Amino acid sequence: MAAFVAQNMALSSSVSSFAGSRMAAPASAPVAARVAGLTIECAHKKGAGSTKNGRESRAQRLGVKVYGEQAVKAGGIIIRQRGYSVHCGPNTFVGKDYTIHSKIDGVVKFKKTFKEKSVSVEEFEEVEYDPPADPRRNRRLAKYPSRATAEAQ
Repeated sequence: MAAFVAQNMALSSSVSSFAGSRMAAPASAPVAARVAGLTIECAHKKGAGSTKNGRESRAQRLGVKVYGEQAVKAGGIIIRQRGYSVHCGPNTFVGKDYTIHSKIDGVVKFKKTFKEKSVSVEEFEEVEYDPPADPRRNRRLAKYPSRATAEAQ
């Protein structure tokens, strides 16, 4: 049997008899093993219990990114989803992770039938801006005299 040799430490009842002990290698062992000696250590890690880590991952940020009647640019993300729960309509396309994008600049429209929900993009309606008809602009400009009026005086 192997004999245990203590390394300059007095063993007491509070210290394990194996802690820091060296075991003499058998005579049949290679020379390197006999010279270096074998060290026996007690476990210092927790057993295979539940882990306390794993909460550092970020959320997936799924859901509707552009709602109905809102403007969207071409290529813009409308919905990020897992699975094909909302289907593509006109002027939209689906990415490989089921994200729905816009093909054109326009306004987002949602539609729900008894079978499925879908999203589409309609082109902007061109509205001409009439500066004289804007009351807010007229009120703002009324505070200051125009340059033509100031030069005439």
